[in-house]
Amino acid sequence: MKIRQHPRMRDILVGDEVYSYPHKIFARVADVFPAAVCVKIGILSIEEPMEITLAPQLWKADDIENLSVCRYCGSREEIRTVTGTGIPFRVCSSCSPVPDETPASPLA
Repeated sequence: MKIRQHPRMRDILVGDEVYSYPHKIFARVADVFPAAVCVKIGILSIEEPMEITLAPQLWKADDIENLSVCRYCGSREEIRTVTGTGIPFRVCSSCSPVPDETPASPLA
């Protein structure tokens, strides 16, 4: 039996930033599998002394959004975060539905 890669996993690399819809948190990818990613989440202990430990978690491909690539074309060049939508994602300058706003010159 051959293991097939999930379509969402084709563009994910170690070090990419991903968003988990069920957990509603961002994390960096530590390892990539055919249908999931391993991320390390900081956990704060409430006992003395307080410390943060990194705990690995496995997130399914269906539950994540890769924020290191353009949502539409998959490009890694000139991407920017789209704000005001409530849904975190990034787009490149060529796929952006709204052109970049450049501040007007005060002398014009």
